[in-house]
Amino acid sequence: MLVSRNYLLMILDEEKGKIYSRASAAKDLGLIGAMMMDLYLRGKILIERKKIRIIDPTSTGDEYLDDILEILKSSKKIRKLNRWIDRISRRYKTYYYAFFKRLEKQEILKIEVKKTFKIFETKRFYLQRPEVKMVILEQIQNTIVNNLSPSIDLLCLLSLIEVSGLIKVYIAKEFRKQVRMRIEELIYTENLNPRDQEMIISITKAIKDTIAARQAAVTVVVTAAAV
Repeated sequence: MLVSRNYLLMILDEEKGKIYSRASAAKDLGLIGAMMMDLYLRGKILIERKKIRIIDPTSTGDEYLDDILEILKSSKKIRKLNRWIDRISRRYKTYYYAFFKRLEKQEILKIEVKKTFKIFETKRFYLQRPEVKMVILEQIQNTIVNNLSPSIDLLCLLSLIEVSGLIKVYIAKEFRKQVRMRIEELIYTENLNPRDQEMIISITKAIKDTIAARQAAVTVVVTAAAV
């Protein structure tokens, strides 16, 4: 199953029909990071020394992943991973709406569109099949609480949940430190393939660094405007 699909389900507040505010700063970055993970897991790219190397340029069978793969293939510049994630997330901010549309076609959720003054649109996303997300939550519980070994795609998802701030949504305050330690333990275990480990660490760090850089830029602008 796509890491990117599961990530979208995790950042969705199904009761309010919108993205959790905790994940708002990371939603685009997290999705592109998840898509990079999907490309890696499908044997299309490798991540070495914080750079991306294409090892199989053929189609993934997924139109959105193929879009990302084509962007990487067609570039004449060698960019670091964090530059790719930042660049693609800015250029394709509508990706997660397209993903939600696909989930609607799969009857996993329903999209409601409301117009204000016949000009402004507000989209809301409501789960039609909550059991799909429940399966993911049960897998996470088995990994965190019951200490079962996760699949690599679930470990990728856990790393994205941590970097996106979703631990504060799903985990009670008194258990958050324990959960973070468990995720770190799983990522840095000697049993994990070194390439898988480098991929997860590199992508999550790139997301974290980009979030920090964007927040710093906003602070500078606000401070300059106030002077």
